[in-house]
Amino acid sequence: MRRPRYTSSSWQPKRKSWFRNTLLLILIGLPLIIFLAELIARGAVLATGGLEQLVPNKTVAIAQAYAFRLQDANGNNYPGLTDAGKLQVRRSPLLGYELIPNQKSEYWQINDQGFRQDSSVPLDKPASEIRIFLIGNSTAFTNMAEKNQKALAFKIEKLLNDRVRLQNSNPEKFKPKETPYFADQIQAMQALPPRIREGSYRVIAAAVPGYSSGNELSLLAHRVMAYSPNALIIFDGYEDLRSPSSQSAREIGNVEQMLSDPIAQYRQHQTQQFNNWLNSLYLVKAWQKWISPASINTFSSDYQVFNAEQLTKDSQELQGRIGRYVTNVTQMTRLAANIPVLVAMQPEITGKQKSLTKEESDILNSLGKEYSDRAVNAYKTAEQALTPKLTSSKFVNFYNLFQDSKQQAFIDPIHLTEAANDIVAQKLYENMERLFIVQPAANPLLGDNPAF
Repeated sequence: MRRPRYTSSSWQPKRKSWFRNTLLLILIGLPLIIFLAELIARGAVLATGGLEQLVPNKTVAIAQAYAFRLQDANGNNYPGLTDAGKLQVRRSPLLGYELIPNQKSEYWQINDQGFRQDSSVPLDKPASEIRIFLIGNSTAFTNMAEKNQKALAFKIEKLLNDRVRLQNSNPEKFKPKETPYFADQIQAMQALPPRIREGSYRVIAAAVPGYSSGNELSLLAHRVMAYSPNALIIFDGYEDLRSPSSQSAREIGNVEQMLSDPIAQYRQHQTQQFNNWLNSLYLVKAWQKWISPASINTFSSDYQVFNAEQLTKDSQELQGRIGRYVTNVTQMTRLAANIPVLVAMQPEITGKQKSLTKEESDILNSLGKEYSDRAVNAYKTAEQALTPKLTSSKFVNFYNLFQDSKQQAFIDPIHLTEAANDIVAQKLYENMERLFIVQPAANPLLGDNPAF
């Protein structure tokens, strides 16, 4: 009897069966393995101390707190846009976008007017209060500060009020309120530091992360001036240098683009929903905590992304950006014509090329030489354009402020460590102090010859 011959076709059903069984095993077994692993992970976490173990490290948690969450007029998140951030913002026809009032996190608090303050600022200013508004972008807002009291505005406020207390408790260490009678007393008086205007200083943080000078001009005109400020600090520059000259102010989110393509919006929304679900798994939380920790860039908003392409190499485009900045700053000083204004260009990491720490060297290396060359040129050109427009008492450039500092100043190209913010606050205070100097009143007994 002839034995049957086995051809390749006779094995086909077995091959198909093997492939089908393998596919079923993967489709059923893999989710089951993940499910069991998730149960084990949850049990292990709960048995050893709770979910607090899986909380991201402090730096990442702070970065998440400062990342934007764009919301619509009803307070809902836009489908498809990231909702990992904590700082709630909304679009504004006047300002481009604005901070939503009455919100807080572990690291910051926004009052009912959208300012970074612990309490409301009344429209009617108390007679003894001296109001200074600090406006600018995320550096002025003091991104990554661990609480409101560590933000720039609060640091400057404390320095000013400490100065008033010091000159009141130790009047002999400062110029007297009235010019003395005798010549030797007048000579001794000249060596003493001047007094500053007495009162209760309040520095209000009206800065908004990502703002350029166009947003700030609108904020000053439509919000800040209503609160009767006694002085202004405009602390900015970087966002104008990297924003296209065609943009009069910074916008946020690609809402129009999403609405024009509903299919793409739906896909993006589904992706976002899946990512939210994935990140809720204990397995993923454990992976991000112990195996592959999340970085602060995980929660970066669009204004927190830094690369060379944002800083144009085209000289005509750069002139357009700087021209916009100079025009808006000039307009702000004119709008506040009756009060002193200090314009300060913010520090940036390429202004510190000498005593770099390892962390700062890593930041510069990641940015690349092209970024550094463009940033150096942009700041130099901006200073040359702005200096003739403002007197020395109204303009300071902090670009090279940390040139000789051996301590770490930067945590990214523009955001600063707490120690660096202390230095900035001190420099801003010193410049504001000059704007509030009070000269000794004339002694009526001296007549026209005070040295007689």
